[in-house]
Amino acid sequence: MGKDWPSILRLFHEELGYTVHTAKQSLGYQLFQIDLASWKLRLTNRTPVIWVQTKDLDGVTSQHVMESLGDVLRERNLTRQIVLVLIDGNAFPLFRHKTSFNYNLVLIGSEEQKNLLHSRRPTGELLDIISAQVPISYLSPYETRAPVTGSRFFGREHEISRIQANPDTNHAILGIRRIGKTSLLRETERILLEQGASARVVYLECSDLLSTDDYIREVVRKLNPRELPRLELQKYVFFFPNFLERMSKQYKSKIIFLLDEIDNLVIMQRGDWELFRMLRASSNKGACQYIIAGFREAMREQYMLDSPFYNFTQEIRLNEFTRQQARNLIVTPMENLRVRFRNEEEVISRIYEETAGHPNLIQYYCLILLRHLDQTGEREINPESLIDVYSDEGFTSHLLTSFMQNTENREKALIYALLLSDHDATKKGFGQEKIDEVLKGRGISLTQKGIDEVCNVLTLAGVIHRKGKEFFFTSPVFTKVLQQTYDLEYLFRKVKDEGYDRI
Repeated sequence: MGKDWPSILRLFHEELGYTVHTAKQSLGYQLFQIDLASWKLRLTNRTPVIWVQTKDLDGVTSQHVMESLGDVLRERNLTRQIVLVLIDGNAFPLFRHKTSFNYNLVLIGSEEQKNLLHSRRPTGELLDIISAQVPISYLSPYETRAPVTGSRFFGREHEISRIQANPDTNHAILGIRRIGKTSLLRETERILLEQGASARVVYLECSDLLSTDDYIREVVRKLNPRELPRLELQKYVFFFPNFLERMSKQYKSKIIFLLDEIDNLVIMQRGDWELFRMLRASSNKGACQYIIAGFREAMREQYMLDSPFYNFTQEIRLNEFTRQQARNLIVTPMENLRVRFRNEEEVISRIYEETAGHPNLIQYYCLILLRHLDQTGEREINPESLIDVYSDEGFTSHLLTSFMQNTENREKALIYALLLSDHDATKKGFGQEKIDEVLKGRGISLTQKGIDEVCNVLTLAGVIHRKGKEFFFTSPVFTKVLQQTYDLEYLFRKVKDEGYDRI
């Protein structure tokens, strides 16, 4: 295997241990895939490689070669991936035709390949070549809008291990929006699929499945769509449990359900709980395992004695990253992008403190820094570089949007009341008695249970943190941005008028 491969791929596969696969030809070019996921960049375990051999260069212009490669990208749906192109010839003439390819082609000519073959650090040199041709902000793994898996998944390895080590246990992944619940589910799915469980893994985005009928139809469609016509003739309460047992026997294993955004479905089911009682029964019979993800409603039902969620799952609560997890997220990709740090510990400490360890905000922070480096051509981050982040409107908007989306009116009311109560509130601790006093001073009375719930949500959201019996604001940047952006007196009046007890 590999005797007909390019020499550079044989080196990486046979001597350096990288996994390489031959892919289907396209437009006469031989394609390969190489696993570069360990680099923790926007390069996957199936990074595409196109081999342009000498015969492909004979009698054609550089422009025609690049146009042909563009057609390969379109034919293979690779236009949004970073693609390595091994050229058995001089790559330099091709570069002036590269600008229309949105940076995703990395051209590696015969001279560069020769240098790699004789290098004492071939991995490092290949990284140098890639980072020189692709803007580092594009090559980086940082993602602030969508779930990530594989090489771009950071910091939740312990949670993944818990799920893998307990295949007979149901799990509830709980956390605020943008904390990484969907990424954790998708990474679990990816690992299960790699282990050969594709036929019995069902991922469902439940935010639009608002009834028992919706849920059952979607499950049947995923597992055995030929039975969909039977649904109209069956009583779901009898058909569905039997269906799940039959599917489990067919696959000779449990059906693993990954249920994302479960909260709306919980709200719609609250009362008779017909669907969730069926799910619990299927789990008790050993036919199914459930890994669910949610926030408020899922978290609340965990502790309700009359809820089918009570003792149904083991809780996996996603909080902010530890300092070490944050360091790995910041430093590992930066080093592979050939970005240097000056006063590294100070830079990491400030990013960690100012984002409160929230992984989404850390990634946003790093992405702004990399965009600035792309603009300036520099490759060093120092404490002075961080000033660029504070002036970025996108970051401040992202910070405030995260707070607004993850809190209800009574949590907002508490934050506004505390900041209005004392100009040094961000530097002082406050216990539950102080919280009660501040709220009552502004005409709001919460029960002890209500105060506990507010503090739990704000802690989970990373807005405050607890030390002993007192709470403290977590991020000085958040409170500063909030005070500079809004009239807090006005915001407080609005949430009070709208109803501070609304959940």
